[in-house]
Amino acid sequence: MEEEKMDYFIEDIGNISINNGLVRIDCVRRTPGENEGEVTLQNKGQIVLPLASFIRIQGAFSRAADEMVERGILQRRGEQGDDTPTTDEEVTAALDSFEADSGDDQDTGAKSKK
Repeated sequence: MEEEKMDYFIEDIGNISINNGLVRIDCVRRTPGENEGEVTLQNKGQIVLPLASFIRIQGAFSRAADEMVERGILQRRGEQGDDTPTTDEEVTAALDSFEADSGDDQDTGAKSKK
């Protein structure tokens, strides 16, 4: 029997807590608030994983961010100019201007560590 794969969309994260060796990451959705420019966070569940897995994932995210900096998709804070995107819409527009890789190489863990 083949294992069913599921995709999850996580718009944003809220609180991250550690208890008894488990890391709990609150997943949230941002919705417009009652007032202009106000944002409300709506809880959409949690990701719960062992601390060791969290550390491995954090390392993978860090390596991915480093690669995006090397490709010019992202800039480190000290390198940004006055036109730095600050809102979700500006960040999305900036990322949309870059073409994503469509290759099948998804094994980022196989890359050598820096």
